[in-house]
Amino acid sequence: MHQNSSAFDPRKCLKEATKAMSENCVARHEAFGAAGNASKLRSLDLEEMVKRYDIGELDPRVN
Repeated sequence: MHQNSSAFDPRKCLKEATKAMSENCVARHEAFGAAGNASKLRSLDLEEMVKRYDIGELDPRVN
């Protein structure tokens, strides 16, 4: 990197870390039974999330 700074590409440096994070995500989804359920998820827009925070729906709770 020091010798050829014009060819520096951070994606190259982070390739292994990104691969490890991806494998970790897969392992966690499988461990918690969430694997294969992506089609059931729906995205919420920012306004909807603001409403949920405002009414306290997303407040942390300790059981």
